Amino acid sequence: MRDAAQPPPLSVIIVLGARLNHRGEPGRVARLRLLHALEIWRDSPSGCRFLITGGQRPGTVTSEARAMARWVLAWTEANWGPEVRQQLAPCLLLEEASLNTAASAANTLPLVQALGRQAVGLVSDRLHLRRAHYLFRRHFARQGITLHPLPARGLLQHYWRQRRYLWLTKMALREGGAWLKVLGNLVRDQRRRP
Repeated sequence: MRDAAQPPPLSVIIVLGARLNHRGEPGRVARLRLLHALEIWRDSPSGCRFLITGGQRPGTVTSEARAMARWVLAWTEANWGPEVRQQLAPCLLLEEASLNTAASAANTLPLVQALGRQAVGLVSDRLHLRRAHYLFRRHFARQGITLHPLPARGLLQHYWRQRRYLWLTKMALREGGAWLKVLGNLVRDQRRRP
């Protein structure tokens, strides 16, 4: 019997991008999301796609999605072996145009639709996931695609244990500002309606 907290078998797992570090590699936030998504992917039915989002930011040499894909393949081979890496590689799908969560929601929808998939997991850290789920649901629900939020745990606890209070404050303020932008867009859209 399936646990009520567990999503049904997923056909796509969307991993939201995060900024790269100064070496052009996924930072702690991106790695945490990827490791969580890998665990879910490993327990998913064969053929589950692993869709990574994130475009190329000014001053970087690659997209977040491409750097995250390289990292996840290397980590998989080093920790689970070349056989699992070979299973994962053809399941990877990259969305490299988005520079924010709203664009990721809009740009991943056609990719998921082209795959003909209906049960989709959405992976991000806890702080970001509520807003991400809201934005993705606005696009996906209209198309009959079921979206399951899958929070990667541990990021806030890590920064708290490391006494990186300034970083935690910055993350909370950034997320609060992003919510204000979402709400502002909703108000603007309501005013435009006849």
